[in-house]
Amino acid sequence: MTVDFSKLITAEQKAAVTRDQMTAAVIAERSRRLAAGFNYDFGDGRGTHRIGTTESDLMGWDEVTKLSGALLATGDTSTTIPVVTDTGPVNVTADDWQQVLLAAGAFRQPIFAASFVLQAMSAIPVNFADDQYWP
Repeated sequence: MTVDFSKLITAEQKAAVTRDQMTAAVIAERSRRLAAGFNYDFGDGRGTHRIGTTESDLMGWDEVTKLSGALLATGDTSTTIPVVTDTGPVNVTADDWQQVLLAAGAFRQPIFAASFVLQAMSAIPVNFADDQYWP
């Protein structure tokens, strides 16, 4: 019997595969948390709305963001844009939408930062999905 040493897997190769799997798992957890949405209080009669942040939601955001930018570029701060949040329909002005985008950044960026910290660890903790590692 001849041993084919080219098929042997080294400890370093196993560690690299495990590392890649753990990194992918952290990215999946990040995506799950990013898609959870956040509450936004309009500070008036519209009240608090749950803002959806799934990939599909973000595609819709793109349309609203482009229109909001065009309105602001022309000095229009009064035209309303109808949007549907996870709470229900609501009208927003271009200025309102900019505030929603700022709130989205405050929600999303710490999640990205936490995932980057986890991915940079020499050994990603097995319990990386625990809330202790995330905002």
